[in-house]
Amino acid sequence: MASDDLFTREEVLGGLPARRAATLLFLIESRTAHLATQSRQAMETFLTEEVAKERERLFLDAFSLGREPPRRPTIQDLETYALLWAPLVPHNPRVRAAVAHLLGQKYAVTVQDVPSLRAALGLDDTPVQRAYQHLYGAPLESLYTPRPTVAERLRWTWTSLSRWLEGLPPFWTAFALTLSGTIRAGVLALPIAVAEVGPLPGLLLLLVFGLISLCTMISLAEAVSRHGALRYSRAFLGRVVADYLGPAGSLLLSGVTSFSLFLALVAYYIGAPSVLAEVTQVPAGVWVAGFFLCGLYFLSRQSLSATVASSLLVAAINVGILLFLSLLAFPHVRLEYLSYVNVPFLDGRQFDPSVLRIFVGTSLIVYYGHVTMVNAAGVVLRRDPSARSLIWGSVTALLTAMPIYGIWVLAVNGSVVPQALVGYPGTALTPLSAQVGPVAHVFGVLLAILLLGMASVHAAFGLFNLVRERLPTRSRMVVVLPRRRHRLLLQPRRPSADSPHLGLTYVGLVHGVPQCRLDIQCAGRLHHIETTVSGRWEAVTLYDRLPELRHHGIDLSLEPLRASPEQLQVQVTSSMQLTAAGGWDTLGLSMANVLSLPDADRQLVSWILRQGEMDSTQVAAHLSQAGDEVQRLLQSLVEQEVVSQRTVQGTSRYRVRLVPRPGRQLRQDIWDALGTLRDTPAKSPPSDPQSTWRTLSYRLRQALVSERGRFWLGISPMALAFLLTEWLLLTGAASFSRINGFLGVVTVSLVSGVFPVLLLVAGRRKGEVVPGVVFRVLGQPWVVIPLYLFFNANLFLHGLVIWDHPVERAAALVFGTLMLGMTLVMIRRGAFRRRLVVEWRDDQRDAGGTVFSVVAGGQPVPVEVQWRVAEGEQRVKAATGDVPAFSTLQGVTFHLPPTAARELKVWVHTITSDGTSEPLPAQLEVHDATETRQFDLTLLAGQVIIPLTGAACQVTLHHPEPSTT
Repeated sequence: MASDDLFTREEVLGGLPARRAATLLFLIESRTAHLATQSRQAMETFLTEEVAKERERLFLDAFSLGREPPRRPTIQDLETYALLWAPLVPHNPRVRAAVAHLLGQKYAVTVQDVPSLRAALGLDDTPVQRAYQHLYGAPLESLYTPRPTVAERLRWTWTSLSRWLEGLPPFWTAFALTLSGTIRAGVLALPIAVAEVGPLPGLLLLLVFGLISLCTMISLAEAVSRHGALRYSRAFLGRVVADYLGPAGSLLLSGVTSFSLFLALVAYYIGAPSVLAEVTQVPAGVWVAGFFLCGLYFLSRQSLSATVASSLLVAAINVGILLFLSLLAFPHVRLEYLSYVNVPFLDGRQFDPSVLRIFVGTSLIVYYGHVTMVNAAGVVLRRDPSARSLIWGSVTALLTAMPIYGIWVLAVNGSVVPQALVGYPGTALTPLSAQVGPVAHVFGVLLAILLLGMASVHAAFGLFNLVRERLPTRSRMVVVLPRRRHRLLLQPRRPSADSPHLGLTYVGLVHGVPQCRLDIQCAGRLHHIETTVSGRWEAVTLYDRLPELRHHGIDLSLEPLRASPEQLQVQVTSSMQLTAAGGWDTLGLSMANVLSLPDADRQLVSWILRQGEMDSTQVAAHLSQAGDEVQRLLQSLVEQEVVSQRTVQGTSRYRVRLVPRPGRQLRQDIWDALGTLRDTPAKSPPSDPQSTWRTLSYRLRQALVSERGRFWLGISPMALAFLLTEWLLLTGAASFSRINGFLGVVTVSLVSGVFPVLLLVAGRRKGEVVPGVVFRVLGQPWVVIPLYLFFNANLFLHGLVIWDHPVERAAALVFGTLMLGMTLVMIRRGAFRRRLVVEWRDDQRDAGGTVFSVVAGGQPVPVEVQWRVAEGEQRVKAATGDVPAFSTLQGVTFHLPPTAARELKVWVHTITSDGTSEPLPAQLEVHDATETRQFDLTLLAGQVIIPLTGAACQVTLHHPEPSTT
């Protein structure tokens, strides 16, 4: 009889284990590429949540079809994330050896550079080395590259530097990232703005504005540290504003950000080309075209490939060049330049509003690191949940920026005659280089490229993402749904309180036809509908059974491509957001389950694999065991989804379940064309003008929602900024410093002025987490109200008094009025209502555990918690505590006392090994004196917000109802 080991040498030579190892390597590469892409999102300053989810969809689509991931990982990525993909690797030495062999064929692996990869695959273990020698007739060391190329050595050196930078303590990470986001393009306009009033008065006022910005920085840091999703769900500032301030705040933030990014792009297109034109004598308009094409190139790639390490390195170079240029300028400093003063009412001077035209805005914009700090929060809070590192790191960064600005201002304004700086349309680098000499030209060009050129690419990406977020879209993707295991979740792109959420589960084949279950959460009610999916299925068929769906216009169609008793491959087309419950990279991991079984079970699976399909009687005869024991063993393998079960003429038969080998794939454009032909019914030629117009209108809509149409619409603001810059250069109206001053007044007054104040107030009433550092004084009315009025008054003073251009004045008045109006709307819609938050968190990380917490109005509140297990009930009264894992409980109930809170948020989720949040499969029942409401939290991304009357209520969590077999 053949050996019961997993694979024989003959099978290896026949290619069977190579296919299994290739499947496992595909899983490893897909997971690594996904993790690498997520790590780069932290440095995309204006990445929106909609775009981030779209990227997730691309990974899910590629994974389901067996295609290469959107971003191919490098061997450096595989080494960096080895600890996170290591759980996919079985303990079988032969499988590990086969995977190592494939890695050696695909990548240049050097033994000293991959310690984590060697540990994940066990390449230093004797059994793996023996298995490799037995399988391939060569020692395992032969797969390593003895002498890496110079390019490979440089990549590994950069990887080592990146690990060191990204492994900095959380305080220094917050400090470095906030400082890199603060010292940006505005610093090149600062000496021009200071020249209006004089160096010494300018430094004094710069200090005052710095202290005001410090207050708003602390306020924003505390507000985001109270936001739970920012810690685990890769949320962004827009998500924080939407959760705390509601749709009105989110809409205003989006509008202000889009407007400011557009003008910032114009400023960057003016600033950098002016420096390059001065040095190279090439017209600035030509350089503008070059920067525009560079931005277009990065947009076509859909990625900046910016990491934490690269951002910190570029920021360090920028600060180093800035200080070096200051050092070059100090020998040229003259006392009369430093003592120049042009302050209104001093020495009998009349008040001249033009003196403050760009000074106030520029002084504010140089402290504009708030958005970068929010992005850094997602990285820092995972490593220091208390938020101490985030708050103190950002404070230290802002305090460090102040002396750097002081040195820069003293060096430039002390060495260049004030009249040469006042009103200068370009950057301060050109007047400084004319005074210092050719060396300053070289470093000035480098600083312009790094500071302004790279900023223009980031601004272009921000505009591109914001435009695409507002465009209509209809996603088409292919997913693989294992039977009764995972759900495809469909959520509205802009959900409201009663908007429907759907979950799709594959139930199995019924008379050869695939059957699915739809779980629909709508307006506090939960519906379960089972339907057969034969051919194309449309969601409109549900309207008769659930009329409330008709009002929401659910757009969903399903088309099965391949169905088996174990899984369904289906094409889903919808305008809703598509995500996979449990994570896209957990679908179809039965291969890893097969390979990681204990020896006895693995030998049984190997035997069934050779036989093809067996019944329990044949298995019992092979094992020489009783039928009941064999039945329990087989049922255990079925529950682990290692073995599949089907009934043939009343007899249960079993076979090994492996990940199907993906078929040969056509190019995506061919699939798109076939999908369009399949989805669009044939139409007869139009017989009248009205029909012709409808046809053209339909084709136009189809073109706009296509990927190519969305791309061209996304780059349209960037193209408009390019054309506007060229026109300003031709007419001589281009001014880098004036645009920066305008942006400082409009953008900073709102985004890093008013919004942090409002978010602090709302966060202290609605936050899910209590940070370890709280500056109580910042939330007092005598601090909040003056800060709010200061930034609003700044807008109205510039619109009514300081600025003279009608466009500038109108913009300031419009945004000031919008801010006041939106604040009133936020108050009326309950943005500052108190919220009661019940969180159940199952942390799978090493230092984790299962905990609950109850927070009301930003403070912990002890409540009675009761959970039920098989042995009985347990009760505890606390605001937070350790509890058994949710999977071991029969249910848990929170007895909430009467409270002043008018909203209840329930958040039930698990934290994966890589620190991301995923919803736990749980159902929620909220009982109060009047009604009982039910919610499927998996459909709602693990959390729901419902109104409270203030009376006592009960919150009960339990496992969802099992799917019908």
